[in-house]
Amino acid sequence: MSDPIPTGCQPVDDLLGGGFERGVVTQVYGPPAAGKTNLALAAAVSVASGGERALFIDTEGLSIDRFEQMAEGRTDADETVETIASRLVISEAYDFADQREAVRDAEELADEVELIVLDSATGFYRLERAGDTEGGESLRKVAKQVTHLLSLARRHDIAVVITNQVFTDPDSDRDRALGGNTLNHWTGAIARVDRFRGGNRRITLEKHRSKPAGDTATFRIVGDGLAEGGDA
Repeated sequence: MSDPIPTGCQPVDDLLGGGFERGVVTQVYGPPAAGKTNLALAAAVSVASGGERALFIDTEGLSIDRFEQMAEGRTDADETVETIASRLVISEAYDFADQREAVRDAEELADEVELIVLDSATGFYRLERAGDTEGGESLRKVAKQVTHLLSLARRHDIAVVITNQVFTDPDSDRDRALGGNTLNHWTGAIARVDRFRGGNRRITLEKHRSKPAGDTATFRIVGDGLAEGGDA
């Protein structure tokens, strides 16, 4: 198995065992504006700036300006923002049908990319769930997509990262990942991201094949990507 896909932020990569693991789906979840997309995008830029290709399935409205900021931090004499951008394939989804099609079509690129990102897996699920009294059918659709991505990760030895939103569990009054045990079952690694003191973000490892659950790291979102957490 090849090396993990790094984010370029040392504390985060150390926590993840070098980066996002290949052959599994990693779920990154947390509340809005916690840093989920930034983590996924940092990994995609890391791949593209290293000369390889990445697929980014965007359901959230990816900021091209943010991508260019991150890419600028990886430029050198041989790499420009344009050459880095040329290796990032962005597939935009505007509804659940678009998302299903984009995930299905990812198979066509799976042998050409090192990383597939689905940001987010559950945004449209949340909307569909509002009209689905049990939440069952819409959740099955998402789970089917995740299992398809898992099969691509295993067959092609690539990393897959999905971002996920949270809901408040009325029984415990705690925020939990949408999709619950169903999505957790198909994701080999799970990391929660939260806002933390002093403008930092805290990432907590909840599931991993070779790292202990409960370990944490802090990081900051900076102009050209991610950086080690500062004093709180």
